[in-house]
Amino acid sequence: MGLRAWPAAALFASAALLYTATLRAAVIKTDNTRVRAGCAEDSGVRVTVPAGAPATIRSMLSGEGVPCYKVAVTVDGKTIEGYVNADAIGGREEFDRSRRAAETIDWSNVMGAILPPATGTRGPSSAPASNLLVQAAELIQASQPLKALQMLEPEIKKQGRDPDLLALAGAAAWRADDLPQALAYWRSSLELRPNAELQTLYARLQRETQNDHSPDQLIGMRVQLRYEASTIPVEKARQMLGVLDQEYGRITAELGCPGEERVIAIAQSPEAYRAATQAAEWSGGLFDGRIRVPVGGAQTVEGELRRTLAHEMVHACLSMLGQWPAWFQEGTAQKLSGDKLSPAAQQKVTELVRSGQLPGLNELGRDWSHLNPEQAQAAYAMSLAAVDLFYANYSGLGLRNLLRNPGRLPEITADLDRRLKQ
Repeated sequence: MGLRAWPAAALFASAALLYTATLRAAVIKTDNTRVRAGCAEDSGVRVTVPAGAPATIRSMLSGEGVPCYKVAVTVDGKTIEGYVNADAIGGREEFDRSRRAAETIDWSNVMGAILPPATGTRGPSSAPASNLLVQAAELIQASQPLKALQMLEPEIKKQGRDPDLLALAGAAAWRADDLPQALAYWRSSLELRPNAELQTLYARLQRETQNDHSPDQLIGMRVQLRYEASTIPVEKARQMLGVLDQEYGRITAELGCPGEERVIAIAQSPEAYRAATQAAEWSGGLFDGRIRVPVGGAQTVEGELRRTLAHEMVHACLSMLGQWPAWFQEGTAQKLSGDKLSPAAQQKVTELVRSGQLPGLNELGRDWSHLNPEQAQAAYAMSLAAVDLFYANYSGLGLRNLLRNPGRLPEITADLDRRLKQ
């Protein structure tokens, strides 16, 4: 899964927009704090508030190396919403704990739950079925779930009720955005063999299905968009589909996305998105095998929404090309969606790396949900700084060639670690 914000238990985590938990009371710590129209320092100022002013945290944003929070403050009896830097807010710990506890379905925990161990229960006669499982899993990973289903379904009919085949077919159907079929396959698998991890995924998918009211579809050249026509006008949906197709083309030119099937994207109202994903207010976007974005009524397709769509499309593309370290995923997604490090953020990264307060790139890990806001800021900034250094020092190689020669990534990572200290 990828969240265009701080990721939670995700293989394809995304940085730079919103990820929220329940609304929390906080307080402004610094005097004359500017509540801005956006997270960027040059965003317009909506109001200036004194230290001690109460604030309600709406969401947390970590992007462009600067974490900030969306808050609501009351001034002269009027509620004003805007953004303030993390260091200006006191009492955000409960919000952060709640945010980290949110869970949704992601590719890594799906495959971890359904793939049988490499050795164990299957006998020699089932070797072809084991090979089929591997081939189907590779197809799903490469964003070809429909092709995987075409392989699995005849074998399911031939072998009868095989829990492993049924579980993997459910994963393929889930990745293809056929949620009822995914539930049916997983239910059949669980009836044959209890599996606590798969049971958890089944319950989460039931919740998602019950709260998903996005039946309308538009088909583009490279993207299939499912959306809520009751809250998202068809013209806006068409504009989103156009942007997604455009971003697919642009990102493919940069990275070489080999997708043989359309990328699935789902657009919902913030409320439906929150209910389906358990984000308490609204998150800025995620990739869990499908691009998912909440779309507000006043939100235009250009600007931040376009950057979110581009960010998640990078994750969709990278998922077709293999598995990549979190820093590489995050840095590339930020870079290609237009994020830039300020000189101050760049300098801060250098200081933290030199002092040993930041680990090596690969040591950042895959799950950043345990990080506090300051650590998350540093991890995202370090990832973007590393990809910036790659562009500056490996222009002859380029990202596209690196993605086709992953064996070079360890040596390049080590070199970037050295350069980050300079």
